[in-house]
Amino acid sequence: MEVTILGTGSIYAKSNCASLLIDEHILVDVGPGIIKYLIKNNYDLLKIDNIILTHLHTDHILDFPTFIVNIDELGAKRVINIYAPRDTKIKLLELLHILYGDWFDEYIENYCKFIDIDDDYVFNIKGNEFKTKEVKHPGIKSYGFIVDNGFSISGDTSLCEGVRDIIKDAKVIVTDCSFIKGNDYHMGIDDIQKLICDYPDKTFILTHFRDETKNKLKDMNLKNILVVDDGYSFKVEE
Repeated sequence: MEVTILGTGSIYAKSNCASLLIDEHILVDVGPGIIKYLIKNNYDLLKIDNIILTHLHTDHILDFPTFIVNIDELGAKRVINIYAPRDTKIKLLELLHILYGDWFDEYIENYCKFIDIDDDYVFNIKGNEFKTKEVKHPGIKSYGFIVDNGFSISGDTSLCEGVRDIIKDAKVIVTDCSFIKGNDYHMGIDDIQKLICDYPDKTFILTHFRDETKNKLKDMNLKNILVVDDGYSFKVEE
């Protein structure tokens, strides 16, 4: 499995909003600018046949309509599976109706199959098993994912039992580290230091940075921590 980190930033950062591409066909979160980034770097959008949304904050979903109109322009022939929190289709259409009226209704019907996820929901994409874990991001349902017991994604979260659940069954974890000091909404460097002490055999690839957090982490050079830039790719042994 090859994973490309398309965005490492939070909504405040210079870098792209947090997003991943798995094996060129599974897109995890579609924040503003992600589709332009893929186009600029010559990715074939028609290869993307599954989208996973960790939660419905705008820095994770706002490029969804950009994706839909671009694959339509490219002549897409198939339906895209959208794995997302319950009632995402209804909420997304409500937002699009405010912005565009009913213009997107036909696109959604033609190209999107929404699959509701919940805690401990399991689904398979071309032989890869994904298991959801609810994480703590107050005010909204937010999920992390365990992929084939080798790779995990935390999504936006504070330090919580859901995070620990996805860490213990993985070798490599892409995880939120927004702040220098964590809070109820996002993890910080202090939380990551606790995790690397508790799980010294894991590799943590940090994301959802604020710029000052990323710069401080680069100076700290912590063991088992990777601080990477947009476009970083790695392989997970299956």
